[in-house]
Amino acid sequence: MTRRDFWVLAGANFAIALGYGVILPLLPTMLNDMAGVATPAAVAWHTAALLGSYMLGLFATAPLWGAVSDRIGGRGLLVFGMCGYAAALIAFAMAGSLTSAYSWRVLAGVAGGAVLPVVNTSIGNVPDRPVRARLFASASMATLLGLLAGPAVSALVYAAMQRMGDVSEMTSTILVLPTATAAVFALCVAVSVALGGVWTGAAYAADPARRAHRIVWRQASPALFASFLVLFGLGAFEAVLPVLNPTALSLNPPALGALLALCMVVMLAVQTGLFLVPILHRVARGPFLAAGFLVLAAGMALLGQAGSLAGAALAVVLVGAGGAFLQPAIAYLATLNDAGASGTLLGALTGAGSLGQGLGSFAGGALYATFDANGLWVLAVGLAGGAAWIGAPVRAGAARLN
Repeated sequence: MTRRDFWVLAGANFAIALGYGVILPLLPTMLNDMAGVATPAAVAWHTAALLGSYMLGLFATAPLWGAVSDRIGGRGLLVFGMCGYAAALIAFAMAGSLTSAYSWRVLAGVAGGAVLPVVNTSIGNVPDRPVRARLFASASMATLLGLLAGPAVSALVYAAMQRMGDVSEMTSTILVLPTATAAVFALCVAVSVALGGVWTGAAYAADPARRAHRIVWRQASPALFASFLVLFGLGAFEAVLPVLNPTALSLNPPALGALLALCMVVMLAVQTGLFLVPILHRVARGPFLAAGFLVLAAGMALLGQAGSLAGAALAVVLVGAGGAFLQPAIAYLATLNDAGASGTLLGALTGAGSLGQGLGSFAGGALYATFDANGLWVLAVGLAGGAAWIGAPVRAGAARLN
């Protein structure tokens, strides 16, 4: 894999994350202007559901797109996915009803599902394990940079609109400007792929002996469960934080953007450390993964009782640190099986994570609407229980494969 190939793949991750991140701080503002959303509880439900619908679109299609990439290669899918994602972003920003908003979020997930398995499979086909682990950390850094840039762009636009007048009368402008930025970047990646191609590793479908089979899925099942669980927690966190801040912490969208940016900065710092100190291929094991889940659970519990910006910031730091280690470690772990990295298997990994994030978004909104901030304690207990369960199978599998 050349440097240009990696930068194109990293740019695809960045574009997908940027499009997701620009929407996060502005969903409550958008929903307040829509018919059928009249109460804070309704805003909480629909914020979570819109986030979840995108992830469910990814879940439903990523394994299918991964299987297609095994047969036809990843170049065409990258172009298709990036163009479709750009179109869905712009259409969502201009949606005038809840029905159309949900439809475009699902279609954005479908388009993103054509991109992420190709990126992971391309990196997973790098034969050198330490290099592969570092590339996974770098690709995760690109995602984090997109998630960091997204809320920052939205916060800047919102602040500028505030200085110009009543933001409640400018919702369309507030949404279109940030999403157009993400759409343009996605189109630039598509053009780069179309003009110059991209390395996607070995032709997996041409080698039947390496195709995934029953024992391979058994080997990969701990990674699939771990991907589901960590993104379930992060999805709940993303759904609760936007609706937590107006009631418990009295923060406006720029302050919410700052908290989300803090989370991404912490994640970026952790993953930069994993890149500079190449130890990821040694610590993708059960005890370390369990510790990561416990840190994530502690952040959730602390957020549930935070009564100040400082308390919320500390909770966000813990959530970011736990998630930053777990995501690239799980992606690397999924490639340690007898069949290597197939689009089908890594598409399933994307799908498992997307299902977890989608259900986490729904669960976070539902628990908060029902129990207020106490619902975060339920999530924390679930993550801690998952940490205890996942340690043994991951430890055994990593010991055999390493």
